[in-house]
Amino acid sequence: MRDRAPVVFEEAPGTSSLLHPLQRPKFGELLTCARPGDPVHISEMFCLVRGNQHILDTLEVLHRDRLTLRIHDCAFSAMDLTARPTRAPASCCPP
Repeated sequence: MRDRAPVVFEEAPGTSSLLHPLQRPKFGELLTCARPGDPVHISEMFCLVRGNQHILDTLEVLHRDRLTLRIHDCAFSAMDLTARPTRAPASCCPP
């Protein structure tokens, strides 16, 4: 299978950052274009989401569509935020 060329989706500067990601036109286009297994790259966390519920809603859709998410700023740059753990994490607190 041949890799597809990357596609870039950029919101217009006037698009409100307070708008829910799933309501943004370009994010909708991205979801329509993406295929299972495709990576979604975001330059900064706050370019996509502004709060916990936005994150949870967005991750739910990405999981549903089997897309991976990479955010290229700060501590998030080394993580796949859509990866599901293979086992339950060990408890850090004694019973």
